[in-house]
Amino acid sequence: MNETATHIVLVGSGGRPYRAYAFEALAARHRLSALLGEEPTWQRRYLDSWRVADLGDPVAVTAALDELRGPDSAVLTWDETVLEVTAAAAEKLSMRHMSASAARRCRDKYLTRSLLDEAGLPSVRHGLAHTEEEAERIAESLGLPVVVKPRALAGSMGVVLAEDAAAVRAAYRLAGGAAYSTLPTGHGILVEEFLDGPEISVDSVVADGEVTLVQVAGKRLGYAPHFEEVGHLVGAWDESRPWAASVRELLTEAHRALGVELGVTHAEVRLTAAGPRLVELNGRLGGDLIPYAGALATGVDLVVAAAEAALGRTPDLAPRRTGLAEVRFVYPAHDGTVRSVSTDAAGAVPGVAHAAVLTEPGARLRLPPRQAIPRLAVLIAQGADEAACARVLESALPLVTSEVEPLAGDAS
Repeated sequence: MNETATHIVLVGSGGRPYRAYAFEALAARHRLSALLGEEPTWQRRYLDSWRVADLGDPVAVTAALDELRGPDSAVLTWDETVLEVTAAAAEKLSMRHMSASAARRCRDKYLTRSLLDEAGLPSVRHGLAHTEEEAERIAESLGLPVVVKPRALAGSMGVVLAEDAAAVRAAYRLAGGAAYSTLPTGHGILVEEFLDGPEISVDSVVADGEVTLVQVAGKRLGYAPHFEEVGHLVGAWDESRPWAASVRELLTEAHRALGVELGVTHAEVRLTAAGPRLVELNGRLGGDLIPYAGALATGVDLVVAAAEAALGRTPDLAPRRTGLAEVRFVYPAHDGTVRSVSTDAAGAVPGVAHAAVLTEPGARLRLPPRQAIPRLAVLIAQGADEAACARVLESALPLVTSEVEPLAGDAS
């Protein structure tokens, strides 16, 4: 990379199977540095420089970011666990980034709910519980079933649909014991009304407070009563959808209510009979290879767009391709120790744009809700429409092979 190239400082990383494409996209266009929690391994080939620091320590992050940056550097993160500390460090160093207050409002689901209510936006009835008894009382006031979830985790960890009072108490215990990396716990459990209808995610680019909706994904959920995300059907944002205008209005106003004026965001929305309802607004790129699938489907790379926005430029968001891309994850049939996984045959099926193993021999996987994203592999299919993607996956999924040895005795 030319030394005069623009400079991006990335905070955090994510795992190689989920974020290597993003490193590649950035390194092809910019001089790339990274602030990581440990010495780089696979990331090293993409990096011009790096620092290692405790990413949970705001002082250490600010100091390391200050060492890495130059006069024209931009800072970027897609890591949910370091969004708030990155925003705070950028603010102290006067670097372009989503504000620290906006990052906090996105990360705290209870605060999100409260601010949307204050703004008069279509609401999700909810309450914050600190005991099982309080959770049960809130559920009774809302009407069963309800959704019980941790206040500020990620990856659908600890999120459960509860049909009766006993299930509410059990869900409260599950949510209270859930953990995701370094994200905070112990400050209340949300109890929310159950939202009917399909769930979508919408990825937007925000610059100077202007929100541009770029792509939409139909979310595939599994392992009920939990909300494990087992796949995503991704395509360009389409104003012709019957719900498009109301979703666009909701998301535009939600960004304003939370004070999000810069960055790429990932919103999750339920299309209920009463209209769209915001499940959450994440102040970073989507996970689960959704940006990669979006680039395959539309030609718009949200990783590149995020860097352009961070640099103060106007990204090109016009779709250059039509069609869809579907992400599908492969799970073990039971809890167990992984002995082998192969996607070689599946990856050779026409229409499979990406096939990758997501685990390694010796890994112990436990199905939801006992473990976050216990996945064996991922496939991404491309097609002209949903049916075409489904046909590709129908042919390819049976060709993913694995050997998973059942866990003996208590798997806890």
